[in-house]
Amino acid sequence: MRFVRADQLVEGDRLGKSIYTSEGRLVLKQGALLDKRLIEGLRRRSLRYLFIETTEARNAHPHALKENLRAQMKDLLALVTAAVQRGGAVPIEPVLEWSAHMSRIVMEERDLMYHYEDLLRGDDSLIAHSVNVCFLAMLTAKALGYSRQRIQNVAIGSLLHDIGLFRPHDGTMVIHHPQVGYELLRQSPGVPAAALRIVMQHHEQLNGRGFPHGTKGAELAEEAQICGLCSEFSYFMNDRLADKLPCGGIEYVMSKIDTSYSYAVVRGFLKAFVPYPIGTELRLTGGLLATVVELNKGHLARPVVRLHQFGTKFNLMEHPGFMVEAVV
Repeated sequence: MRFVRADQLVEGDRLGKSIYTSEGRLVLKQGALLDKRLIEGLRRRSLRYLFIETTEARNAHPHALKENLRAQMKDLLALVTAAVQRGGAVPIEPVLEWSAHMSRIVMEERDLMYHYEDLLRGDDSLIAHSVNVCFLAMLTAKALGYSRQRIQNVAIGSLLHDIGLFRPHDGTMVIHHPQVGYELLRQSPGVPAAALRIVMQHHEQLNGRGFPHGTKGAELAEEAQICGLCSEFSYFMNDRLADKLPCGGIEYVMSKIDTSYSYAVVRGFLKAFVPYPIGTELRLTGGLLATVVELNKGHLARPVVRLHQFGTKFNLMEHPGFMVEAVV
């Protein structure tokens, strides 16, 4: 099944999950073929998302799938932000429904990876940051062999890890935002304890130098480490004062091993993030232009490329003197 926005429905879609009223009355049964009249009726009910069956037309290219998933995350975060800023309750039901669907997609889609070009860079908003962190955290959890339920917990916690900053504040609350976010979500029924720990601990570090409580060692949940590492990486890559390359981001992440995060978590992250996917155009040392044609699994930041000028393959693992200077 696919989880799509109501405004993205098209004639010929088939409903993947029955729709009920708040009183439990059936509105439309699973398997119903949607025509123009039914689509207009569903939109009038102010439904935000629906499940539809996966068809060949809907079985999109991985890049298009990621675009759709990112749009869902942004929409959910905008909904949560508006509610929190009004002082209302966190609308957790749509988040729980989304996370259940998202965890299934992450488990089933073998080719779902996050690349350098997927990062929402140049946008320092909390929503863009949270989308980056959530996507990377879920894929890292998958690389670590997490079950679907644990990936779902990571999805909820990492999507809402900065919810404590959604309230208007003067900057003095920054160090307290994990506690504030924890208290906000603790009042919402159905939020898993593992997701709450992510929100509370995502700025803690193995060596105890994090905040807000200086949690360290075995007391620091692995799920929270995943979120924290992905958050630091997102901020590092989105530094407006410098144009950061993926190789620099990977070196930054590796520098955190055993001080901030465990080796296992860093290794999982490095399996989830592909800096230079096949087809990426690069500029190398000396101005050489090249296209990535193979990945070195031992070091994804040093791929095999084909040099434009000579048409020959060139393995960057075997030529340490040549560096990637830019993504073209």
